[in-house]
Amino acid sequence: MSGWSERVARKKRLNGQVLLSRMRVFPGFQELGKPVFSDGAISRKHKELMALAVAVSQNCFD
Repeated sequence: MSGWSERVARKKRLNGQVLLSRMRVFPGFQELGKPVFSDGAISRKHKELMALAVAVSQNCFD
């Protein structure tokens, strides 16, 4: 599992670097995800599973 841990750590590091930049798109995109993935008519768990299924079907590995 070290490969997965390294990948998660790298992604967190890169996200932190992007957040420190002057770009406003990434923080806005993160804010958009909060209400989208909150519990509602469909549970957060099911929303995340659907997002995972779409990512896998589109060969999105990140």
